[in-house]
Amino acid sequence: MKIYVGGPTGKRRDLIVNQYPQIGACLNRDNYSKTTAHMMKWFLDNGAFGDFRNDKTFNYDKFLKRLWSIEADIRFSNLPSPDFVVIPDKVCDENSLRYSIAWLDHLNNVLPYFKYYFAIQDGMNIYEIERFIKIRSFDGLFLGGSKSYKYKHGDKWVKLAHKYGLPIHCGGVGSRKAILWAKMTGFDSCDSALCMIHTSHLNDVLNIQNELLWSA
Repeated sequence: MKIYVGGPTGKRRDLIVNQYPQIGACLNRDNYSKTTAHMMKWFLDNGAFGDFRNDKTFNYDKFLKRLWSIEADIRFSNLPSPDFVVIPDKVCDENSLRYSIAWLDHLNNVLPYFKYYFAIQDGMNIYEIERFIKIRSFDGLFLGGSKSYKYKHGDKWVKLAHKYGLPIHCGGVGSRKAILWAKMTGFDSCDSALCMIHTSHLNDVLNIQNELLWSA
């Protein structure tokens, strides 16, 4: 399982790059760093969770400008492509499905250069998602939503993704216990922002990475 850490910069980023090159970076519309994107494997989150947490409407214009800017940097300045981009979604909202489908169609038309992961939210119907997997070109699934929803339903989403040969990422699992849960559940990758805030949590993530290397 690949681990990404949230927006690493400075000395902590350099430590990870030098000693743990397997760890990637979770960047988003607001904390994007071109330097980090050059130094580490990375993926781009859409920024919807930050807007949700701050009780704001999703700033889609800012998201699209960031994506166009990244595409230009990839094309003209040899910036490595992100591992994937998370399609805009509605956080903890079962109505997110139609919203994200509309976004996927738009992004595949105007920016078909990226791998797009569909974000799963609380209350989504797994059979409806399966139907869309059969007719839409998702490159992977991203389990968002509340922590309680992830822990209760994560295993069934892993099974669905792997049934169709898709990778699945678990978003926002901060602690050592949560990361190990994601590994045992079968997720292909996960991310932790908590480890960039607290040194003890960063050490936990680094220790887990060592354990994953030894068990590989």
